[in-house]
Amino acid sequence: MNRVVLLLLLCLTPGVAAAQDTQDQQLWLQVLATLRLSENWRLHLEEWPRFSKDEGGAFQIITRTAIGRRLSARMTLWGGYAWIAKPPGPGVTHEQRIWQQLSATMPEASRWTPSLRVRLEQRFQDNWSSSSHRLRLMGRGVRPFGAGRRWNIAAWNELLLTLNDTEVGPSQGVDQNRLFGGVLRQFSPQVGLEAGYMWVTADPPTGPRTHSHNLSVWLNLTP
Repeated sequence: MNRVVLLLLLCLTPGVAAAQDTQDQQLWLQVLATLRLSENWRLHLEEWPRFSKDEGGAFQIITRTAIGRRLSARMTLWGGYAWIAKPPGPGVTHEQRIWQQLSATMPEASRWTPSLRVRLEQRFQDNWSSSSHRLRLMGRGVRPFGAGRRWNIAAWNELLLTLNDTEVGPSQGVDQNRLFGGVLRQFSPQVGLEAGYMWVTADPPTGPRTHSHNLSVWLNLTP
């Protein structure tokens, strides 16, 4: 299983940065709460501010919500809405998203717990000629170390693919790749904190490829 997780990450890892590519340092903070409404229904609430050194502060805030239907003990189907402020404050541009997602957790193997997430987004912004459709594929692995399961290694990779061309907006093809490695501290069954390094490569419609080297901190609440 260790080899499978490593192969998955390597297959989706972006290539070495070219000299003309641009670089940035960012801080991504995420608070995610998953509330149990009944035996099979869940509520997803998420706030995700992002800060950029080159942008001089907050450059994007994502507010996301969804309703989830548990299909089995390991699989949940989600549908929701997201509002993205770019940047927050005066002169903000608003992006709206409708999204659908299938989340699946696999059986543990060699102490690794692998999971998969497939998300489809319909994105809308006033200055785009039409909606932009994006597919997001994430593979993730978590492995405990030390006594108990309070400390864990966490590694994941997410590939974001734009499925259509939008005039002025996103172009068809690879949009971003996000590669993460860090640690997960489980304080209780209801509270976990994940922190580590994230390398994001992005291909904007115009201009060179960008690389951002991010400190990512994620607070996960499941009350």
